[in-house]
Amino acid sequence: MKKFIVLVKKEVKELLTIQMILPLIIMVILFGFIGQIISKETEKFAAPQPILLINQDAPDSLAIVSDVLKKNNLAVSVFNQTDITAAIAEAQSKRIPALLVIPEKFSQGLNNFQPQELSIYKIVQNFSLLASAKYNMVDQAMKGINSYFSDEWIKEKVSSIEPANLKNPIGAKEFVNINDKTAEVPFSLVMGFIQKQTTFIPIVLFLVIIMAAQMVAMAVANEKENKTFEILLSSPVNRKTIIFAKLVGAGIVALLFAATYMIGFGSYMNGVTGGALSGSAGAGIASSLQALGVVVTPIGYALLGLSLFLGVLVALAIAIILGILADSVKSVQAVTTPLMILILLPYFLITFTDFGALAPGVKWLIYAIPFSHPFLAVGKLMVQDYAFIGGGIIYQLLIFLFFVFLAAKIFSSDKILTLKLNFKRKK
Repeated sequence: MKKFIVLVKKEVKELLTIQMILPLIIMVILFGFIGQIISKETEKFAAPQPILLINQDAPDSLAIVSDVLKKNNLAVSVFNQTDITAAIAEAQSKRIPALLVIPEKFSQGLNNFQPQELSIYKIVQNFSLLASAKYNMVDQAMKGINSYFSDEWIKEKVSSIEPANLKNPIGAKEFVNINDKTAEVPFSLVMGFIQKQTTFIPIVLFLVIIMAAQMVAMAVANEKENKTFEILLSSPVNRKTIIFAKLVGAGIVALLFAATYMIGFGSYMNGVTGGALSGSAGAGIASSLQALGVVVTPIGYALLGLSLFLGVLVALAIAIILGILADSVKSVQAVTTPLMILILLPYFLITFTDFGALAPGVKWLIYAIPFSHPFLAVGKLMVQDYAFIGGGIIYQLLIFLFFVFLAAKIFSSDKILTLKLNFKRKK
């Protein structure tokens, strides 16, 4: 047992070098920094956005349109000249994203029930996704202006009926059903809340599995290349103990990476979503989620954690074998390519497709890949399908034991020193 603990410590020390820790620290700081910046930018969008207004009509039109714009979270600035070129230059200098022009005889035409047009100039100075939200707010304000004058027309022509009832004579009650449980709640709220709670777990798992696998394969290949592998094998330690020590040591480092990535990436996602991941956004639908059975229990979290950990262990067991096949550190990338494919395939199919609607053959192919079960467990956790998660854990454990047995067989034979894949061309 003492020798095993010594080997585990040795493996952890070899993996936790400054070359491995420094990129990890940098990534966490980077994620947090980006998240803070995006969070501050998101807060800016919550404040009223500026818009420049030119009125070529009567003062009443300016007052009405300005009031509607303010109700749509826009801060109105009136340009006192009628020169549009000068107004655009003013908007550019003050970084105002849009200019709205009320034409002559605007109110007169509306009073005669004649459709009118407003000129909108969108001053583009940034092509980012966040910047485009400013222009979307202008579009929403135009809908508000349309709605206001539409209501005025209806009130004048049909004074006995509310305009809202005329424009929307049919309402809808929306119900969501999950596993034979039903609640009256908008589907968008339920899906939005669930996705915000589970969005970054598969991403973190994906990154950790790939990094841990590359790390272990690189460590084994480095030992072979530096001829320290023979010294380790010739020591008076059971070779199966060496395998388990490498797996446990790498597993500890992988857990450290997972926890660090969860903290850093969680900070990033909170910044992107404006704090929605904290759960405050879903407080209003908590009772509906409970009625639908969408509640995460401590047992569910424990099963999810076990599934994630087994997924990492399976990757590490395969990576050790692939590291043995590498003839040098440079060839690690090539020999670990099949493992990367086995991770990428289920990740993209489960994350970006309707997995339940896939053909049975494709679904069973994904089920056969052990790394698919941690990705699937995230969604199953929200509906408390513990039987599926438990079955995936058992399957992952069997796959893990198989590859550990295979690695033990390889380590126990003398082929371990000569077994390799040579990617060099023969002359």
